[in-house]
This record gives sequence, structure tokens and C-alpha cells, in this order.
Amino acid sequence: MEAFIELMMKNLTKNGFPDKRVSFDLERLYELADDRDLSLNKVLDELVARGVAHNKTNEKIIFHQAPPPSEESGFDFSGLDLDALGLGGIDPALLAQAQEMMSKMSPEELASARAMAESQLGGMSEEERAEMLNNMKGS
Repeated sequence: MEAFIELMMKNLTKNGFPDKRVSFDLERLYELADDRDLSLNKVLDELVARGVAHNKTNEKIIFHQAPPPSEESGFDFSGLDLDALGLGGIDPALLAQAQEMMSKMSPEELASARAMAESQLGGMSEEERAEMLNNMKGS
């Protein structure tokens, strides 16, 4: 696996990584890993451990430098008083799942998701928002 990771790192660097996001064909990477009797998912996990994050689309894998562990990469729910926000009954597992999803988003993706949420919430009546919160709480 180490030789394959070194080859990937060489190709990433050759294409401008870590200064740029670099994408490779998803199917081709699976084939290359399979030719070496490797699991591409395990290779990707190892790359993440080495600071190389990625996003998968249907056709490609986009590699980018992972933020340092101490850097806040997404929205952290742990400091929020959910009861004060009227969200106290929301399943903690749901919040953890949302936080995990957001931690994998780029800053651009987070900004886009935030704008979309604000737009949708802004167009709702108080009753619609209350109904949505009740649905989130599992009521």
C-alpha cells in the first residue's frame, strides 16, 4: 500500500497539491488500486491520516489539504445551549451526524449550505419552523 500512496502523493504534488485541489478519475483510481490488490477506501483513509482530505463525486475524487486537527473545520454544536434555542429534544446522534457531514465540507460548501438554510428558514412561518423543529426532535 505504501508504494501506491507514494505514487498518488507524487501525482498530487505534480498537479499542484497542496496549494491546489486536485481531482482524479474515480473509476481509474479504483482500477489502479484493484490491480494492486488494494482497497481504495483503505488507501483514502490512510491519506486522510496523513493530512490529505478528499471529496468523492460520481466521476472523480477531489483531493485537498486537510485542515490541521486544532483548526475548526466546521460548525461545532458542543458549545451551543440547545435548550435555549428550543432544540433541547433533538437526538444527539443526529447532531453528531450533521457535525460530521459539515466537517467534511469545504468552506465554500459550508457557506453555500448556510445560505440555502437561511433562505429556506427565512421563508417559513413561525408555525412551519415549529413543525420542522418538532420533526427534528422526533415528536
